[in-house]
Amino acid sequence: MSTGDGLYGRGVIARLEVVYCDGWDDGVVNPLTAAAAETRDVAGEPYTAVLLIDGRRHAVMDLSWADEYCRMSRFDAAGRQVSCHELRGTGSGDLFLRRAATWDGPPDVGEHEYPHVAARTCTTYRLSGERTHVVEPRGDLGGRHESRSIQPPPRLPIPDFRRWRDLLSLAADTPVEIVNAVHHRLPVRTATRPPWRPPRPLRPRGIELLFTPGARVEYNDRQLRLSARAAGRLHLPSGRLIAADPSSLDLDAKPFDVTVPPGTYPVSVGLATFVDDPGHSRVTAARLDISDRPAVRWELALRDGQDPLDLGYRQFYGFGVDAGMACYVDADSADRVVDVWRTLDGLVEPRYRTTDSDDMVAWSSGWGDGAYPTWIGYDTSCAVTCFIADMLLFPTDSEDEDDEDED
Repeated sequence: MSTGDGLYGRGVIARLEVVYCDGWDDGVVNPLTAAAAETRDVAGEPYTAVLLIDGRRHAVMDLSWADEYCRMSRFDAAGRQVSCHELRGTGSGDLFLRRAATWDGPPDVGEHEYPHVAARTCTTYRLSGERTHVVEPRGDLGGRHESRSIQPPPRLPIPDFRRWRDLLSLAADTPVEIVNAVHHRLPVRTATRPPWRPPRPLRPRGIELLFTPGARVEYNDRQLRLSARAAGRLHLPSGRLIAADPSSLDLDAKPFDVTVPPGTYPVSVGLATFVDDPGHSRVTAARLDISDRPAVRWELALRDGQDPLDLGYRQFYGFGVDAGMACYVDADSADRVVDVWRTLDGLVEPRYRTTDSDDMVAWSSGWGDGAYPTWIGYDTSCAVTCFIADMLLFPTDSEDEDDEDED
């Protein structure tokens, strides 16, 4: 069985050479000088360090300290990945081990087949001390054992540039020397975009614009005029809100973790109307106001078991839509309105409706089927001021124009 290199377990004194770049993708992508990499490190910007031993790739470290993120992948002499360790921020200025995975398989298996047939172990930690350990002794061939325990995760301070000894020790590496590579034989290529992105989930930048009457936005070279309409009131007898496709309320519609005082609250919808086709409008978002105080902070609404640390670049947790409609409903009312969607007739103009009992507010879902996030607004006292179901009609995240990815 192969367990990686075992370099340091045999007492071998190792000297690791470092190549800096935007990332690794079957070679060095967009190489960086050591000075440029150090500048990024100090600024917290993402970059990759490829660690070499005897001229071959030994480990790849994807680093982004502004995101309090580090991913370390180790490789054996045959180029097969044998471990991956991911560290995340604690919120207190240091890092904790979020996930550690290892592969241990026969020595005669190639690098592409190896992760599928090698024995796998994966340990996941939460800051609360919950530890989940999964063993798959035959890889994809079957068999799985999972255990849970309480064990605080390993924690480390964010290291200075190239001071990675403690990070590498998590992967059983304890090199005595880390130096900049002067020359290397790795393949090098250029790319317009880096091969990896830090785990920055989708954010609701510009969400307030969706409820600004008279504002205009451009979509596919066409002008849209924004407006907001009162859609009715929603009765929340339990204060546990569900956002869902109304046709799926009997399947897997769960309330959000954040609750509000029971009551009846106003709902408004944002509309975007094509300037050159005033009869054509789409719902941009639906807003449930808990108070009239302005939101100063936005967070993604989560359901039980969802953890933002599991989200990657521009990913989000959302509710799925298959019938072209979305709705708000209280958890205690969901069973009573499970068949209401059959009477909504596709929600043509106007594109929203409230049931007579105020148990449901429904609206047409943006461009149609898909997955949509809900944002929670908090005021200066950290009290919930509103929920906004974002129909992702057009990009509100200003980082780039990548497609959103729902988890």
